[in-house]
Amino acid sequence: MSNTEEEKTVKHSLIGAFAAVVSLAAPAVAQQHLSITTGGTGGVYFPMGGGIAELISQNLEGYSAVGEVSGGTVENMARIFNGDADFAMGIADTVSQAASGTGAFEGRQVPVRTIAAIYAAPMQIVVLDEGPIQTLQDVKGTRFSIGAPGSGNEVNTTTVLGANGISFDDLG
Repeated sequence: MSNTEEEKTVKHSLIGAFAAVVSLAAPAVAQQHLSITTGGTGGVYFPMGGGIAELISQNLEGYSAVGEVSGGTVENMARIFNGDADFAMGIADTVSQAASGTGAFEGRQVPVRTIAAIYAAPMQIVVLDEGPIQTLQDVKGTRFSIGAPGSGNEVNTTTVLGANGISFDDLG
């Protein structure tokens, strides 16, 4: 399948998924406004959420949507829970923690449902081949970006480091 065909397939799938959900979720009104909470302007979620909002607005009669900047997945789960957004972008494992009330959401379960998996987001830790860091344990005492506060990246980094016996106190 060519890129153009894949893009059309993804576009039609997204429109179909959102059409099905919004038709069940909202009563018939002249114009239903939908909010999609995304992420920071420098990441993937903001332009992707904006694109989805544009697809909804252009292809679903009676609906307009807007992508909104946020601090990321953790904030997005709070916005959904509080009714401040209709849809949210999120990293799968952080959304799972929210749904089960574990990890970053310990004791505060968020009743969410995933309606579309848009792309895979594996976590990769990359260093220079000949650099001083050869194993994850070698990050102790160093400084590096763990993701924006409240983002799924921060939650993922905390989880990976913790699973390897490393806390933020071990970093430089």
